[in-house]
Amino acid sequence: MKVGIIGGGAAGIMSALFACKGKNEVTVIEHNDKLLKKILSTGNGKCNFTNTELKAEDFHNNYQVIEFTDRFSQFDAVKFFNNIGVVEYIRDGYVYPNSEQASSIRNALLMELNRYDVNILLNTYVKDIKLLNNVFELDTCNTDRKSCKLYFDKLIVATGLKASPKLGSDGSFLPVLDKLHIEYRVPLPALCGIKLDNKKFFKMTSGVRAKGKIAVYIDDKKTAGNFGELQFADSGISGIPAFQVSRYVSIALYENRSVNIRLDMFSHLGDIENLLNSRKNILSFVTMGDLGNGLINSKLWLGILEIAKISPELKIKKIDNKSFDRLVLICKNLSFTAKGIGDFDKSQVCTGGIPLKDVDENLMYKDIKNLYFAGEILDVDGICGGYNLQWAWTSGYIAGNGL
Repeated sequence: MKVGIIGGGAAGIMSALFACKGKNEVTVIEHNDKLLKKILSTGNGKCNFTNTELKAEDFHNNYQVIEFTDRFSQFDAVKFFNNIGVVEYIRDGYVYPNSEQASSIRNALLMELNRYDVNILLNTYVKDIKLLNNVFELDTCNTDRKSCKLYFDKLIVATGLKASPKLGSDGSFLPVLDKLHIEYRVPLPALCGIKLDNKKFFKMTSGVRAKGKIAVYIDDKKTAGNFGELQFADSGISGIPAFQVSRYVSIALYENRSVNIRLDMFSHLGDIENLLNSRKNILSFVTMGDLGNGLINSKLWLGILEIAKISPELKIKKIDNKSFDRLVLICKNLSFTAKGIGDFDKSQVCTGGIPLKDVDENLMYKDIKNLYFAGEILDVDGICGGYNLQWAWTSGYIAGNGL
């Protein structure tokens, strides 16, 4: 049986390897000039390829994902990579290759492809798919604009969506889905920074990294939150806590809803009012600018004073109760209006894709027999921490085995 895999990323290669074990003739079609290009950038080049903790909350309460991961879990993924030569290193639940090189994961998968003698077609785009007498006819072209028709008994589509288009996920396959009348939720950037108003504040704080809590309020209702190291930039906020909640911002802005971002940069320090009052008594502190020294990043403290409309030169002894109360409130609740989200080229994954309700237990599309999907093209996105790669391994395994 001839099996075509469209997409040479993590989910596509996993699909190919398990499809091969069924003694099928497998061909991987990839429009990049090399396979697994995107994986080299994961985990800051170290490739956090799964996580020891895996629950529905890691996929934004998508409990159906857990039903699939029960069939190929994080522990199965570790065992799989052990068997092809990758030794794991675990830190706070994050699982990396012990080499701490993403290239180790890529190389191991490529060596397995070579062992199974998988056919690889690089620089090849799929322009159209037709089903003729239960055989899929693919109309393809390469970068030299040479056209070619390919024929397969079964297809697995693992092209991704639009996240990181320079690495291959450029949305170029979506028009083919449209031609096949396959419905999908609109792809939107996720795991990316959030653009906020108050340019003056962010210009003052650009480059700052500081622990804090971020909360997303959509139409004045708290929707999501996270704590960790936030990164301040000219346009807004970034860092893992911002990434973790960005998909909610992305969806809400697409739906033209109001989105408010609130930061608490003192949540881990206890009662900030008592803390600031006690610091007033430090004898060497003279001005309000002095009050933040050693407590919080100096640029961030000046930004907070700016929002509170308090001069850093104001003598501590001269601050009135109303101004001090306002400062305490702002310390606990820096409030901004979300103006946008990071572009696709700055997002690690997308929300959207083909709903899981439209595929069966083997990830075959319910309306087209022998057409399977794997990876990010399905409407599954997880938080940072190896969860999205785990979905690639899980869905690739299931699609490849389910042929």
